[in-house]
Amino acid sequence: MRNRFLLASAAITFINLLLVLLVLSYFITAGTNDMDSAFLFLLKNRAFYIAIITCVAVSCIFSFAMYNQIMKPVHDMHEKLAKMTEESKRVEQIRSEFVANVTHELKTPLTSISGFIETLQDGAAENPEIRNKFIDIIAIETSRLERLIEDLLVLSEIENKKITPNIGIIDTKECLLKMITAIEPIASGKNIIIQTSLVDKCYIEGNVDRFTQMMVNLIENAIKYSNENSSVFISSRQEGGKIIIDVTDKGIGIAEEHFSRLFERFYRVDKSRTKKAGGTGLGLSIVKHIAYLLNAEVKVKSKLGEGSTFTVIFNRKEV
Repeated sequence: MRNRFLLASAAITFINLLLVLLVLSYFITAGTNDMDSAFLFLLKNRAFYIAIITCVAVSCIFSFAMYNQIMKPVHDMHEKLAKMTEESKRVEQIRSEFVANVTHELKTPLTSISGFIETLQDGAAENPEIRNKFIDIIAIETSRLERLIEDLLVLSEIENKKITPNIGIIDTKECLLKMITAIEPIASGKNIIIQTSLVDKCYIEGNVDRFTQMMVNLIENAIKYSNENSSVFISSRQEGGKIIIDVTDKGIGIAEEHFSRLFERFYRVDKSRTKKAGGTGLGLSIVKHIAYLLNAEVKVKSKLGEGSTFTVIFNRKEV
C-alpha cells in the first residue's frame, strides 16, 4: 500500500510540474517582457484553456486512481472483517443452540429415568405391575439416550473428518438389498411392505459404511413416519453421469415451510411424533453430512398427508 501511495503521489507531482512548465512556456511564447500583455495573450488563446482543462482532468484522474489504490484494499479488508465477524456470530449462535438442544435432549430422558427410580425406591417396587411398567419405561428412555449419544458421536466424527477413508467402488444395488434385508423386521412390525426397483451396475465411489449409514437413516425414517399397513418404495436409476436413489413413503408428509430447516440438528417437524417414533432429531443432519463427504446431493419432495420422497444424487463411477 505504501508503494502505491508513493507512486500515485509522484504521478500527481509530475502532472503539476508539467502544468507549471506549460504556463511558463506560454509566457515565453508571448515574446514580451510585459506581464500584462502576456496575461492578455493567455486569456485570448483557446489552446491554453484546452491545455489547462486537460491537465486538470488528468490530475483528477490520477488523484481518483490514487484514492482507489489506497482505499480499495482498506475497503476490502473492512468487508472481509465484517463477514468474519458475522460468521463468527453465526457459528457462536449455532454452537449455543446445539449445546442447549443437547442439554435438553439429554436432560429429558434422564429426568424421566430419575423420577421413575425414585418412585420405585419409595415403595412402588413392591407392586409387580407398577414395577414392570416403570422398568419398561426406564429401558425405553435408556435406549433413547444410547441412540442419541451414538448419533452425536457419529456426527462429531463426520464433521471432524475422523473417519477411515476406505474409499472404494460401491455397488448400490447390492448394498441396498443387504440393508433392506436387515431392516425388514422393523417394517414388518408395522406391517409395511418394502418395494424396490433397483438397476444393475449402478456404481459410485466412496466409503461403503458411510453410504450404508446414510441410506439406512433414510429408509428407517420412511418406515418410522409411514402409517401402518402401507409401503415404502426404494428405487435407483442412471441419468447421464449420475446415480439417483429415491426413498419414497406414503406417510404423514412434510409441509414445504419446513424444507429449509429439515436437515438441521435436532430440528423436528412434529416433536411429539418424532419422540414417539424413537427419533433423535439427528438422522437427517447425519444424512446431509455424509452426502457432502460422498460428493452427493440430497433433495426432498413432500406433500402433507401424502408422503415424502428423499432423493440422493451421486456421481456415477465407471467400472
